Amino acid sequence: MDFQQLKVFLQTHEIPVSEETIGFLEIIGKQHHENINSTIYAHFINCGHDVVRNLFVESLCEIVSERSGKSLNLKLALARTEVNTGSGRIDILISDQGNQNAIIIENKIYHFLGNELIDYWQHVKQPDDKKVGVLLTLYPHEIPENVSGKFINVTHIEWIKMVKNRLKPEILPWKYAVYISDFISTIENLTGDYPMNESVKFYFQHAGQILAANQAMRQTHDFINNQFEIIAKRIGWSTYGGSMDWRNFWDERNKLDTYLTIIVEDLLKGKLCFTLILELGERDIVYSDKLRNELKACLKTGMYWGKHEVNYIHLLCKNYEIELEDLEHFADFVERKIREDFAELTHKAIKCLYPETDISHWENHFIGA
Repeated sequence: MDFQQLKVFLQTHEIPVSEETIGFLEIIGKQHHENINSTIYAHFINCGHDVVRNLFVESLCEIVSERSGKSLNLKLALARTEVNTGSGRIDILISDQGNQNAIIIENKIYHFLGNELIDYWQHVKQPDDKKVGVLLTLYPHEIPENVSGKFINVTHIEWIKMVKNRLKPEILPWKYAVYISDFISTIENLTGDYPMNESVKFYFQHAGQILAANQAMRQTHDFINNQFEIIAKRIGWSTYGGSMDWRNFWDERNKLDTYLTIIVEDLLKGKLCFTLILELGERDIVYSDKLRNELKACLKTGMYWGKHEVNYIHLLCKNYEIELEDLEHFADFVERKIREDFAELTHKAIKCLYPETDISHWENHFIGA
């Protein structure tokens, strides 16, 4: 690896980062539920905002016109979901309140097409030239022979892309601009339709240098992991945790819920600093006030009380800056700070909470070296 060349590249190029977006349906794990998906489409049509309704209806009608040759008038569109036909349910039925035009939608995301589309077609009594059936799927799907000429296939991404092309957020109610953008992201994620953004384009243009940087990052992670293990061995404890941003050091033999934590997130982002923490796990949280009273008289300069979460408390914290040349011996630096600032306090806390526990296998080494 030519480090000088890589250094020049990183100094002279600003790497674009395009943030991945997920929608609320992904957050709650419901993005693949057809009934929820159908309800959202229907809401946009029924929400009472003409611009929102027309955005979705006109986009779909344009596709319908291209595929079927039928130009439907749905200026006063109303959408209903789960329309009972007697032998099944139409997922979405869009009809116009002022005329006989209708779009019958069977919404399929991952499920097998087993529904009788001909039943849905016959249930909607409009003349054939005033209605169209739409099989709405994630990916292109064949139309069953018995409804050929009656139903067309439209993919979710085709409808959503048409919406996206017509979308003018500045003329929408602000919350619907957010809702629609969110739903667009969900459909794009469902279909794997990821457009090339600036990050992807930059990668292809500079793949060699980026791969070299990625290799340097992996080697850095290996180095930090190794330093964590050295620190744990020197203080007689074990490491716990799989994140590169932090690691616990604890008495694994006794399964103590009072332990030390190091956070190196800033260090891995290029800031020459890290944080040491005396932490209480779930079982020891109830003793936090007791320990604060016990330890407050012997705090070291720069220490502060940390955050209280549901499953842990950062009882005592201290931030450290480190010079670049000291990183080569990171384990030595951290071990020294543990012994200077945290060893006595940690030992005192553990003796307070676990007076009957045998800690002889590490006690003298931990506080006496």
